[in-house]
Amino acid sequence: MQQPAGRFCAILRSDVPILDTRLIRSSALTLVLVVCLLHSSGVGAQSMLVDSDRPAMSCLPPEDRLERIEPERGDDLPVLIDAEFFSAERGQPVIARDQVRVRQGDRRLETEELVFDRETGRLDLPVLLHYRDAFIAIRAESAWVDSQASRGRFETVGYQIAGSDGAGQAVVIDLLSPTRAELEEFDFTTCDPADPDWQLKARQVRLNLDRGQGVARHARLEFKGVPILYSPWLSFPLSEERQSGFLYPQFGFSSDDGLDLRVPWYWNIAPNQDATFTPRWIQDRGMMLGTEYRFLTRRQRGQVDLEVLPSDQRADRNRYYGQFDYRATLRPGWWSTVNLKRASDDEYFVDLGGDLADSAVQFLRSSARVRGSGQRWSLDFLADTFQVLDEAVSPAAEPYRRLPRVRALYDQPLPGNFDFDLDAELVYFDRDVGVTGGRVDVYPRLRWNYLRPGGFVRPALGLRTTAYELDGGAERSLSRTTPIASIDSGLVFERSLADRQRIQTLEPRLFYLYVPSRDQSRIPRFDTAPLTFGFSQLFHHNRFSGPDRQADANQLTLALTSRLIETADGQSPLDFSVGQIVYFSDLEVQLPGRSVDSRSRSATVAEANWRPRERLRLNAGVQWDSVENETEVVQFGLSYRGRHARQVALGYRFRRDRLDQVDVRARYPVRENLNLIGRLNYSFEESQALEALGGVEYESCCWAVRVTAREWIRDRDAETRRAVFLELHLKGLGSLGRRPYPLFAGQR
Repeated sequence: MQQPAGRFCAILRSDVPILDTRLIRSSALTLVLVVCLLHSSGVGAQSMLVDSDRPAMSCLPPEDRLERIEPERGDDLPVLIDAEFFSAERGQPVIARDQVRVRQGDRRLETEELVFDRETGRLDLPVLLHYRDAFIAIRAESAWVDSQASRGRFETVGYQIAGSDGAGQAVVIDLLSPTRAELEEFDFTTCDPADPDWQLKARQVRLNLDRGQGVARHARLEFKGVPILYSPWLSFPLSEERQSGFLYPQFGFSSDDGLDLRVPWYWNIAPNQDATFTPRWIQDRGMMLGTEYRFLTRRQRGQVDLEVLPSDQRADRNRYYGQFDYRATLRPGWWSTVNLKRASDDEYFVDLGGDLADSAVQFLRSSARVRGSGQRWSLDFLADTFQVLDEAVSPAAEPYRRLPRVRALYDQPLPGNFDFDLDAELVYFDRDVGVTGGRVDVYPRLRWNYLRPGGFVRPALGLRTTAYELDGGAERSLSRTTPIASIDSGLVFERSLADRQRIQTLEPRLFYLYVPSRDQSRIPRFDTAPLTFGFSQLFHHNRFSGPDRQADANQLTLALTSRLIETADGQSPLDFSVGQIVYFSDLEVQLPGRSVDSRSRSATVAEANWRPRERLRLNAGVQWDSVENETEVVQFGLSYRGRHARQVALGYRFRRDRLDQVDVRARYPVRENLNLIGRLNYSFEESQALEALGGVEYESCCWAVRVTAREWIRDRDAETRRAVFLELHLKGLGSLGRRPYPLFAGQR
């Protein structure tokens, strides 16, 4: 059959032997392999500023970007061939010339000449060809594919990934089998391929789909034409499955330790196990090794972290930190957890921690727990101990070990709108210094619930009994029984505002609490401390945490809440609450060293949350002591996220005689792709900056860089540490370097 004149168009079924449809699939195999290679590197144009609404920049104009199309795959799909000249004579190769178009599903092949030998199964594409499918577009100067031998070769190849800026070239692509290929002189970038700022290059790349692995020889990463990373041998996965290999290095510089370099190596032990080994070189301290091991089964998961710095050159001793975190499901409704932590010395986090929060760690808590729960009950078995890291904590003030602690909770609805609750605890406290012993605490209570759309009344009556068996004290056995009575009530008024799009509520609430005074001066203080006074504390049955002190009370809480509610979605852009406790008798139960409190009313507590715009949030709280005419607590927070990466976060905290700090964080764009970032955490109490950070972020269409300098307080003696951090982010590939921490919540 020969059609030299006019235009030939034919639709071939998969069972017609003129042109085997496997050729289309085989020709596309190497392209799929390239997609796998680049997908394993995370191709994309994601921004470094992931919490910004700035649209992702592209190095290519919109008309040059390859948009992803909907895949249409299937071996039974027909093959459409369109050409100006077509010849298929008996005993001769099938030839198509001049504007040849081959299509099967979403696959498109365009060339000027196509020759197919039906006897050998060889397809020759001797001139320029263009291939396109849902995932990739490829251009090659020439190609051939042998369907019988499942081999092929593409020469002088250029490719572009659909839906991203990923693109590159290869001098030769050899198909060795349906699952293996080799690429010579391969490169990849998400920049403009004509003038790339960075490129990932390899002299040779071998791809094996059977093993799900690719191997690159003489791989190097170039930035602005300068090699910044090189590896003679590099292995990478060809699928979502994890594979062993090096991760990107991290580096920084600090004033007291010098250069800090980390080179992580990942080990894919099994589908449910992996480990990461991180050799770390600290210039002034020496070599350090960090290890992270993780495992996961149907009922268990765990992680082991260990950092070892043998022979610290500055501290002249061995340093280490270890942590084991484990959780297991024992049976439906029952699970266990283990969390163990230990450091070599008290100064470990001060010297080797990353920020102010690390250096402020006082204790390392290790615990083991078994917990079960049902519809109406829960049971908790716990044992824990503490390693004290703060030298300012005396042995008599160290936290107690609880060996063990058993807690039970039970709630049961009863007829007539009643419900019954029970809290019970059994615990043994142990410590090297001071009184030790066991404690039993039982608190049953009965509550009646009267609930209506416009209000509620909830009277409750309970009896709390606490008993002790002690060692090392003046008395061995002690007990205390205290009745607790309360009435909680409230009303809800609503009105529609003029625009009918919002509802305003007015919610007055009264809470009366009566607890008779009991002498508790002989009872030791194991785990009890004053609760931080706030709005929620206005409705609590005890002003102390822990059962060692049950506060006496004859008091009435008066509170008022008002909200604005959007009728469309139920969101509340504004809410305000204010409340105060009126005391009808003196507060006699106090901790040791404190006298009876004879005030007639508590501080007035007010809280407000306001969201005037979607990008702006404000919250504030204040406690005003009208008796002493003093402000007890002030808290203020502002969060603003504007357009084009603008962000501001402001926080202020004040607690009389204890705390007076402001924390400001900001990102400000000085140009379209250049941002200034900074943070200042300042203590007015000490007249000193606790932390200061400043830096610059630059972002182009395919890469970004962040440089930050930081100074922060490293210990209680107000010694400071200075550090410089550099992070280079190559879009579609990953990040090199290290940042101190995310400046704003939600950032990578």
